[in-house]
Amino acid sequence: MAGAIRTGGLVDCERLRLAVQLLREAGPAGLTKQQFAKKLGGVSLRTVDRAVQLLEEQGARIERTRAGQPAVIHFFLKKGPSWDETISAEARLALRLASLMLAQGGAQLWQEKIATIERLASERMSNRDRKVFQQLQGAVRVQGGVEDPVESPEALEPILKALEAGKALRLDYRSAGSAKAKEHEVVPCALTHDLYSGGTFLLAWEPSRRRALNLRLSRILQAKLLKAASAPSPEALERAAQFQIGGWVSTDEPFEVQVRIEGANWVQSMKEAPPALPDFDFKPTRDGKSALATFRANHPSGPERWILQFGDAAEVLAPEWLREEIAERLEKALKKYR
Repeated sequence: MAGAIRTGGLVDCERLRLAVQLLREAGPAGLTKQQFAKKLGGVSLRTVDRAVQLLEEQGARIERTRAGQPAVIHFFLKKGPSWDETISAEARLALRLASLMLAQGGAQLWQEKIATIERLASERMSNRDRKVFQQLQGAVRVQGGVEDPVESPEALEPILKALEAGKALRLDYRSAGSAKAKEHEVVPCALTHDLYSGGTFLLAWEPSRRRALNLRLSRILQAKLLKAASAPSPEALERAAQFQIGGWVSTDEPFEVQVRIEGANWVQSMKEAPPALPDFDFKPTRDGKSALATFRANHPSGPERWILQFGDAAEVLAPEWLREEIAERLEKALKKYR
């Protein structure tokens, strides 16, 4: 609880809680002083004034509006007091959106955690907010994601503990295309959620091979806590996380990519919703028919995957080696159609 309830006179804790609940249930219409007094149990108008004063002294924002003929003051709750534990429909909707987004991005494990919070939040909602939420929930859709179920949810707990306590991990990890899992001893650094490839990854340092790894959580079969450990170069690993695209990482210094994008539809869509690429910049031409996109990356596979989605609408201008790799990939693709 954020703060203790302060009372005074005929206004006790239960009456103050009821006052907040009544104001929330009333919604934008608010309550007149007479309605407020009746719903509080037939108290006097003076008690209503005292209740409103106490609520405002404890952080509540209560607006007073005039409506009707003759004009009558209505009380409308904009913000609850500091001790208020009620969950609004907007807050619950934020949890629902987060859950949907994570599920579409492939992180069903996180979706389950948020669903637990959401169930607790549901118990704290007013009846009116619950109805509002149900209406909003039915209107929300998230499309175009992936499914990436985690085979061993129990592996998440030691991973989180290792990140919290700065400890190493022994992991059984089955890489793509492998029938058997391989053991790795790593120092975990961060959990990254990548929407380009879909899924949640564990960025870690493998001391035995002196390299950074980005391990998809769904492929970690077991995890065991080891002794305290630290990565030799936190700066390099932070750089790897900052400039990764599509789950591919490198501790190398990032390189800048320059791409010309053609097509008014592509240009307009990027103006309205620019991609979350590292250091992304976008300069459309005056006629809006093409644009220069620049960003940075630390591994070639990430930008290659992003660029190839545009087909013949994209031309790599720099770096030259990436331009050559993209041209080679397109040539190979073209041969399959000849």
